[in-house]
Amino acid sequence: MSITVADLTAHAQLGLRVVWADEQAAARPWSWVHSSDLADPTPFLGEGDALLTTGTQWSSDDEIEPWVARLAAAGVPGIGFGTEVIRDGTPDALVAACERHGIALLEVPYRTPFIAVTRAVADADARERYARVRWTLETQRALALAALRPEGVAAVLAELARRIEAPVALVSLVEAESAHGEAPETVAEAARRMLTAGRRAARTVDGWSLQTVGAPGSLAGVLAVGPMSPDDDAVRAVVTSVVAMAGLAPREAPRSEGGDARERLERLRTQLARLLAESDPAPLRPAEQDGETGAELLATLRVHDAGTGEELEATLTAWLQEDAVAEAAALRLGIHRHTVRARVRRAGDVLDRDLSSFAARAELWAVLHAHGRL
Repeated sequence: MSITVADLTAHAQLGLRVVWADEQAAARPWSWVHSSDLADPTPFLGEGDALLTTGTQWSSDDEIEPWVARLAAAGVPGIGFGTEVIRDGTPDALVAACERHGIALLEVPYRTPFIAVTRAVADADARERYARVRWTLETQRALALAALRPEGVAAVLAELARRIEAPVALVSLVEAESAHGEAPETVAEAARRMLTAGRRAARTVDGWSLQTVGAPGSLAGVLAVGPMSPDDDAVRAVVTSVVAMAGLAPREAPRSEGGDARERLERLRTQLARLLAESDPAPLRPAEQDGETGAELLATLRVHDAGTGEELEATLTAWLQEDAVAEAAALRLGIHRHTVRARVRRAGDVLDRDLSSFAARAELWAVLHAHGRL
């Protein structure tokens, strides 16, 4: 999510006016917008949440400075003040406090309901999320097709480098197969040390992200990805796919007796879903160490559902079908998005899985797919 002051003021129909915002404040992203006239709304705000207010909470202007200070400490990037409700115009004390604490201040005219501002932010968030999901799906499809080319791994690396606009290399103990730039020697040497250790692992060296490929004891190499956005979940999801794919993609052309391209792609997709979880560099969970199978995970969900009626299995299935987007899953199921989120959290507790991680979602996707749910 990256809507900013400039994005909001570009909505002419809202009639928002920037009262104060320096370059840094104007560039801070707004993750959401709440409205509140509480004396201390910070318990209900998260990092990046902006706030709309009419100022009814201030009995005098002396209360404005500490109120803004609390918002700044909570990570609020901006304030929208609704005029002509309690006050004519924006209070000077509020302007001074926002400037002092580096919080962007917008004036919201009386004709613009706060819900319209919130909706503008929500719409921008939905557009950005949809665009990133589309990019992820299109990129993963392109990578799967690259894996079926005669060049195999080299084609996958080249496609990944092109898509994420960063250098990529697959380092083995004897060589480094690269795309769009060579890995620095310090990076290649660190990768070889990871391979010598023989354990699944991930680390960062000189801005490069390194992740082992393959199972412990039979590592195929280390995927090294050059500097990129550290907070981009879509890119991380694609890189995780390639970690699995690098051990699967053929180094020579697929044979014709293996079926037509459609069949090979379907087999590849199923195998990749299973291998995504196996490529997770995190230590094995207790359930995996005890040999817990996909059937047992599914049985755990069904026993829980039978005893509580919470429908966790159906909710997780819809949630994964919609790429872990709660709003889309809620529409599919005909329930509220908060119900979807609550059930997903509950399912994570029941299964002892952190479903916020891509590897855990991939593992669950593979289980449901194998049992005909996806």
